[in-house]
Amino acid sequence: MKRYFIILVAVMLYSAVCAWAEYSMPVVAVIPFEVAGIAQNDADAFTTQFAEILATNGTVSVTDSRTVGVLLVQQGLTASELIDAEHATTFASEVGADFLIIGKLFALGNMAGTFVTIIGTHPVTVSVAVRQAESMNALMEAVPELCAELLENITK
Repeated sequence: MKRYFIILVAVMLYSAVCAWAEYSMPVVAVIPFEVAGIAQNDADAFTTQFAEILATNGTVSVTDSRTVGVLLVQQGLTASELIDAEHATTFASEVGADFLIIGKLFALGNMAGTFVTIIGTHPVTVSVAVRQAESMNALMEAVPELCAELLENITK
């Protein structure tokens, strides 16, 4: 019986440490990327991959993208409108985020590119990263590098 008690206490301590670690990490909300000349399903895949890479990094916690998408629709907002500091701060507090990541994917001739803006809300800070590649597939391959660059701005 004592053995089960020790195992139970160990599991509870592990759970508490995991919960504390998650709540002590900055929370990031990845807003669905907007598109210009790129298929929406490519943008959705890009957004998903972007959020997954951030979430598995271990230095930030990422909000549920479905919650973010539903809230955007409910409020009648687009990602571009969240660039405004007031909208960004209000929206971030509603989804429980410290940072918003807002992006746009675009095609320019035979090239694909992205502008990614990260907005910190406490205090308000803004960083922008830009990437271009020969194709959408090549741009998808650059996501880990792009995430690493943005994480440097979050964890400073």
